[in-house]
Amino acid sequence: MPKLIVNGDDFGFSEGTNAGIMKAHHEGILTSTSVMINLDYAASGLEQLQQDAPSIGIGLHINLTHGKPVAPASHVSSLIDEAGFFHPIENILQVSGGYDSDELYEEIAAQIERFIALTGKKPTHLDSHYHIAFLHPLALEATLALAAEHGRLPLRESAFQNSTDKLIKDMQHFFPGIPDTYIQELIPTLQEVAANGPDYAMPARFETGFSGENITLGDLLVILADLPEERPTELLCHPGTGNDLLNPKATARQRELDALTHPTARELIDRYDISLISYADLANAK
Repeated sequence: MPKLIVNGDDFGFSEGTNAGIMKAHHEGILTSTSVMINLDYAASGLEQLQQDAPSIGIGLHINLTHGKPVAPASHVSSLIDEAGFFHPIENILQVSGGYDSDELYEEIAAQIERFIALTGKKPTHLDSHYHIAFLHPLALEATLALAAEHGRLPLRESAFQNSTDKLIKDMQHFFPGIPDTYIQELIPTLQEVAANGPDYAMPARFETGFSGENITLGDLLVILADLPEERPTELLCHPGTGNDLLNPKATARQRELDALTHPTARELIDRYDISLISYADLANAK
């Protein structure tokens, strides 16, 4: 029996994102979400989510590239610009060499603590906006340490674990124009950080095929029809509403929502006897 986590990233980004994730859970196949805990719509959204969707898994979407930090700005000056905002993803390669490891640890720790304060429990798992916590060596080091300190929290699978080609593809997507040589040098550094860090768990295979331009119902059904049975799969998605003025990708987010809530998606879940789960079900897995 294939096991599938359907995780909606970016909860807390906007009311439209929150609404899309809620609808995808109530009317579709979404089982899990991860919250950008530093953003304005996180607190109110989490309160509603826990009240209206108690069975959904809620993880932390570690955010180092959008909005302002949770930790005091004076404590994390290497992570922010003069206005107090995180450096945007397109500028990361220019500034991340100056990131301070202690400041990264403090900010990620502060995000976990805010999550616990708002929800009353630990996140079901840790993942990261633009995967930055798994693509930057110092951020990865801090993330692994904090996952261990909080009881070996499950982590989203990172491409450096098993696929150089996948990591190159991811990096080129997030950082257009990045040289292949830079990525090739980064891979062993990330692997060394992981090898020398505390024991960690990435229990689910990470499926990114339902993203970017590939967000039709057909794209989703192809994935559902070919899930492996030997290991759980996490399907990345970003449902939202088409009228979300705060999200420049609102139209695409609505298309994802439409696919996730389409009756045929549920029919394939039943036909292939797919078990819909969240990271909470894998908390003790490798």
